[in-house]
Amino acid sequence: MANQDQALQSSTSQSIAHRELSPMEDPRSPFFLHHGESPGAILVTQHLTEDNYPNWARAMLMALDAKNKLGFVNGSITASMAITPLEKIAWSKNNSMISSWILNSISPHITVSVIYRNTTMEVWNSLRNHFSHANGPRISQLQRLISTIMQGDATVTTFFTNLQAS
Repeated sequence: MANQDQALQSSTSQSIAHRELSPMEDPRSPFFLHHGESPGAILVTQHLTEDNYPNWARAMLMALDAKNKLGFVNGSITASMAITPLEKIAWSKNNSMISSWILNSISPHITVSVIYRNTTMEVWNSLRNHFSHANGPRISQLQRLISTIMQGDATVTTFFTNLQAS
């Protein structure tokens, strides 16, 4: 009886081992989605507003890199890379998931300007094009602020932190 149970377990594990994983189940696939992922997840704590794009974008890129999803925003993973029907489904699910993550991390009044973009890359590029332009008056203001910062009684660490934050 024990030999039959072992044989059954052995054949079951062999059939599972030989079963091909879908692109969303294979951790090596760019289309992999962990079972704990959700469209409601918030990847960065600071919402995108009109004046924090560089910091927000950096934090979002780091979060997407950690989840192996940068290719969806930088264009290195496109719908045309999905060949099989399973890959096409996986690409679509990833695209929707990542778009949801981005939309959850931007201010509601900004969301309306990008919610109807079809791909994550279109959402990302639209935000970048809109918010990454140099702001001449802000640059001048920051240069004046930096030039007035003095160490005073602050420690070197505090002074350096204040300088970096400006």
